[in-house]
Amino acid sequence: MTPADDEFISSIASNVMKCLASSFYFEKLDDLLSPEDNSGASENCDGTYRLSESILQSSAFEQDDLSDIFAVLQSKGACCDCEVLYNVAEKSRLKAKYWRSRGAGQRTEGTHEPHLRS
Repeated sequence: MTPADDEFISSIASNVMKCLASSFYFEKLDDLLSPEDNSGASENCDGTYRLSESILQSSAFEQDDLSDIFAVLQSKGACCDCEVLYNVAEKSRLKAKYWRSRGAGQRTEGTHEPHLRS
């Protein structure tokens, strides 16, 4: 990314985050990766934005919007679906479950280990 790209991403970030929040994107992603009642099977993060892309498209975001959205999420430390919930969302069941497991000295289940921001 160039400094101009960084400046552009910074200039749109707050509005992108407002749009994501108003579409309940974070909650929908959390529902897939960490279902609230644990009755359904949870999806696994495959290290991509596969789940996010599906959620955003079903929430009427245009394909052209996705690159800007993902650039903003990356600027906030999320390079895949699970990292959105670990590093960008203020709270999520997935993040809480991860830290409960770590606090108990257990490893979390799943195929993709999160890269948590410091």
